[in-house]
Amino acid sequence: MVKKNKYSGYFPITKASEETQAYSSEKLMRSFKRAGAPNTLAEEVRDRVEKELLPNMTTRDIFVRASKHFLSEDPVIAAKYSLKHAIMELGPAGFLFERYVGAILHEYGFKIKLNQIMRGKCTTHEIDVVAEKGNEHFLIEAKYHNERGVKSDIKTIMYTYARLLDIEEVQRKVENGKFSHHAWLFTNTKLTSKAAVFGRCRNIRMTGWRYPHGESLEELIEGKGLYPVTILPAVEGEARERFALAKLFFVRDLRGFTKERFQKDFDLAPKKASVIASQAELFLDRLDKTK
Repeated sequence: MVKKNKYSGYFPITKASEETQAYSSEKLMRSFKRAGAPNTLAEEVRDRVEKELLPNMTTRDIFVRASKHFLSEDPVIAAKYSLKHAIMELGPAGFLFERYVGAILHEYGFKIKLNQIMRGKCTTHEIDVVAEKGNEHFLIEAKYHNERGVKSDIKTIMYTYARLLDIEEVQRKVENGKFSHHAWLFTNTKLTSKAAVFGRCRNIRMTGWRYPHGESLEELIEGKGLYPVTILPAVEGEARERFALAKLFFVRDLRGFTKERFQKDFDLAPKKASVIASQAELFLDRLDKTK
């Protein structure tokens, strides 16, 4: 039974696009359930969030409050709930996202090359990620957005396809049919319906938020526990950059690191090193128990 409360009627909140919409307790509960929260915990966090609601509060404010409450109860559910935000924290530029994508695909058996320059018939192209498996080469456009509410649109997918055509015309002659080349759009956001339709029509592989079913970005991450280090609230700024330079992209890569090692290897302040070590240990311990 849906709980009735003072928010069951129209209660305005502000979306990332700055549009106003009615607060929905049911929609909030669905997002908790997608993160794997059991009913009792989901209802408890919902009630806590609703006690703090104010008219025209932003959806981001609601998210931050819910994340804080989940983190105190279950770090793994908190991670799943905040996964999209954690990926956006790989920014503000997109180069860390490209490396994160490469690391994910490596875990799924692809040979990976980053930032490759490839010659096309009309121009040269810088490919974010080239993924190889057998005789198949995937030319990947890693499209990163750091604003909530943004989608990857048809212009992006058409650009990805046009680049494949230009490169493929040269590669067919050079390789004499040895390899099969494919375009692949990898994004941290949803795709517009037009982008998805065009991609399917042109046999472009697409991986985005909640797309496609069974192989979406979050499903690839959760399938092998490839949570980004930015899932940990303390990993930001310099720590994030230094971990990336050391090719530590996943929280599990931090297993066994002590406060002293974080200080020595990454020149982190003692307090920051201590908090990261504590958060990583708590998260990984909880993750191990859920397997």
